Amino acid sequence: MSELFGDGNGWLICGLVFIIVEMLMNLGYVSISFGVGSLLTGLLIKIDSLPTTFDTGFIDELFVAAVLSVCALILIRKFFKSRSLNDINDY
Repeated sequence: MSELFGDGNGWLICGLVFIIVEMLMNLGYVSISFGVGSLLTGLLIKIDSLPTTFDTGFIDELFVAAVLSVCALILIRKFFKSRSLNDINDY
């Protein structure tokens, strides 16, 4: 299993699964932020751009994915924030 995540393919697969789950279940942008974090982690591994302070172990990759996911969640929520305070059901 470490080979799957070690070369980045596992992170890319996880990212796509999280994005598909978000499309199917509408979890309030949480799942898509995990998907974006996983995809970015997979891409960083593929192009060998992870920070040199990490020895690219699974726990370190998981930490990078978590940080990227939280950043993505903040940006996505800020971008898609409701602009109107009025309820759509008010007549």
